[in-house]
Amino acid sequence: MKQIVMFSGGASSSYLAKLVVEKYGKENTIFLHTPTYAEDPDADRFRAEVAECLGLPITVEEDGRSLWQLIEDNNCLPSFHIPFCTTDLKIKQSRKFWNRLKNRGIDFTVHFGYGADEWRRVQKQSIRFEKEEIKSKYLIFEKRIDDKEIKRIIKEEWKIELPRAYKYLKHNNCIPCFKGGKGHFKQVAKYYPDDFKKAVEMEEKIGHTVFKDCTLKDLWDEVQANKNQLTFLDDDFNIPCECMD
Repeated sequence: MKQIVMFSGGASSSYLAKLVVEKYGKENTIFLHTPTYAEDPDADRFRAEVAECLGLPITVEEDGRSLWQLIEDNNCLPSFHIPFCTTDLKIKQSRKFWNRLKNRGIDFTVHFGYGADEWRRVQKQSIRFEKEEIKSKYLIFEKRIDDKEIKRIIKEEWKIELPRAYKYLKHNNCIPCFKGGKGHFKQVAKYYPDDFKKAVEMEEKIGHTVFKDCTLKDLWDEVQANKNQLTFLDDDFNIPCECMD
């Protein structure tokens, strides 16, 4: 039985990786990463250090395109209602890997790093997977381990610096995440201006806006006018995502 850790490279999935290795052994564990190539580059450093600390390599299953290439190919901006970014870059790649194991007759369980307060996500996903006969486990949720404690352990006990994105955002995923709210985009505009400008260019090129009542250029101008007033609390990233961590 193989144990597949959905290894995004955030704090939760990294701590989950340790729990799975301890419970099932290195020889039975796979760290599966499905890249979007739209993260803070420091995420690569963090993933590599965690993998080295735990003594296992990272298995990569990829679409081959970055988030930006995917947007151009679709001539559309992803959103909560049209989450093709998650579907194409994360879900399809995961299932491609799982199906290869199935075709080889290898039994497996998929592990997700959902937190102690994410029972709705756990319930919804576990029911769906059960219908598909996919085994899934949620060790962090089951053990009720707090996010702050996970980050403390990584910093103080593992001696690994957390991904840089956590200094400014509430997640370590795509920058920007098109499922985020205005507060999230404002944080990106302040701390990741080059990535924000890519989103502005895509919005103008495609001819559709992320938000109904303003353009990203409007948000950019607002941030420049009030740059010193933004805080971490302005990051209103609160929409569940398969790749969220």
